Amino acid sequence: MINQDVERIRAALTSLCEPLHDVFTWADQRRRAALPEFDEVAQYGWYATHSVRAFAHLRLGGLHISPWGLAGNHARNGELWLTDGDYRVRLLHAVRDSDVPPAGSNAARQAYYRNPPLFTMLQQRLFGPPDDRLLFVWRIDPKTGVPTFRVVRPIGNWKWGDRAKTDIDFILPETAEDLAALEFEPSDEGMELSIPNEDELEGGSENAGGSAG
Repeated sequence: MINQDVERIRAALTSLCEPLHDVFTWADQRRRAALPEFDEVAQYGWYATHSVRAFAHLRLGGLHISPWGLAGNHARNGELWLTDGDYRVRLLHAVRDSDVPPAGSNAARQAYYRNPPLFTMLQQRLFGPPDDRLLFVWRIDPKTGVPTFRVVRPIGNWKWGDRAKTDIDFILPETAEDLAALEFEPSDEGMELSIPNEDELEGGSENAGGSAG
């Protein structure tokens, strides 16, 4: 059952690999062209992040990525959500590769983070369509402009500085073919994926920015 759960999530994300990388690359290029000053002034990093997210939302709204489409209310702090009718994806920005933004004090966001764990022996599996709530934690390498997306399935709430409570955590490859080639490696913390050239995919750290829902 565990393998089936992981495989269905992998299959659901296949059509997002190329579009998300292309869209965020384009969005960052547009932001840099429009606001190059923000690359030099760290205190404006939050605005650069919001600008990239806004350009990405604009571009995604004009694409057809069946069965995925935009969801949520972008006017609410620039939130960027995707859904295919069964799965939901919330894109959050992080400053460092190791960061997974916590839910904070918002009750609706805390509820979003509480997926039923996949890797528990006593789990009672529910019949019906899947309803996984996923996080895509995105960053853009400030030198190369290459975006990365860390796919996380949260199973609880935590505070900044604490270990994130997740049972699936991997970097979304740039192509569907690479996603299909990933090998699953169960660990004490949950399910991780063996990713070819993972260090090259992740990129470096940013000097400014934040997360928004």
